[in-house]
Amino acid sequence: MKVGLCFAPESYAYWEKRISSTLTNLIPELILVDCSTPEAFRCQAPEIVVGHESEALIAGLRAPPESLRWVQIMSAGVDRTLAAIGSAPVPFRISNVRGIHAQAMTEYLLAVLLYFEKQLDRFAENMTYKRWERPTLGQISGKRLLVCGAGGIGHPVGVALASLGVRVEAVTRDTAPRAPFRRIHRLKVLPEVIGAFDYVFCVLPLTDQTRNVFNRDVIGAMKRGAIFVNVARGELVDEAALMEALLSGQLTGAALDAFREEPLPSHSQLWSIPNLLITPHVAGRFESGHELGLAMLRDNMVAYLSGTPLLTEVFPPRGY
Repeated sequence: MKVGLCFAPESYAYWEKRISSTLTNLIPELILVDCSTPEAFRCQAPEIVVGHESEALIAGLRAPPESLRWVQIMSAGVDRTLAAIGSAPVPFRISNVRGIHAQAMTEYLLAVLLYFEKQLDRFAENMTYKRWERPTLGQISGKRLLVCGAGGIGHPVGVALASLGVRVEAVTRDTAPRAPFRRIHRLKVLPEVIGAFDYVFCVLPLTDQTRNVFNRDVIGAMKRGAIFVNVARGELVDEAALMEALLSGQLTGAALDAFREEPLPSHSQLWSIPNLLITPHVAGRFESGHELGLAMLRDNMVAYLSGTPLLTEVFPPRGY
């Protein structure tokens, strides 16, 4: 079986070694080939491709070889992959590693909320000036959280925060009642309900329906003093409107881990917003991340070889 690897040159040898050790016992006749350029992608004619959403992978999927049957993306986001293949049916399956980042992103959200509620930036500054100041601090228990995107990441986030006394609701495609969410809303009512929440956490997939969903009107409808956190895609948020809401004092704070342009340019005005916490797309990064991703690849390979559904299959008509 020919498996193409589509990774950046600087990390190719690492992934080749890890994927070889992950799949060799499953596939004795395993042949790994370098598909890290569009030309190699076409010429090698792999049955399976494993990689990141690189330029080579995107270019290869725009004109895939007839041999291609499955693409395993080693990340959760697949918006660039789906944009490349378009809306027409394709003869290959797509899967990602969604769900492996849930614990890391739960911890990230908790860290952000405590950063603002406990005024940690203020105390760090006070240490610089040896200033002894004892303000009244906030707490997360009793607050209301709206999780936008209650899937493989959003649902565990809701469970964890609810256990800390946070009242949790969700915005998601499937509105069937389920714990820990007290209510589940459709995306179309977001402007109407968002004003009731102290915290808004965005982990929505980027689709035609969600692009720029946090626009000026939605951000303007948020509760005064709320905290907004986005760990999904920068294209979901109107960054100018968010800056205005932070500078005006409408929002207590915000944390952005994803941006419309990455790396965030040094001239971006976002860097100068005092109550905005900027992190460089690291909310889902953690020490054992590659191990969990490779375990997901192995589990999906077992399913592929047995002809059963992939555990993390992506459905292009849905956009995720």
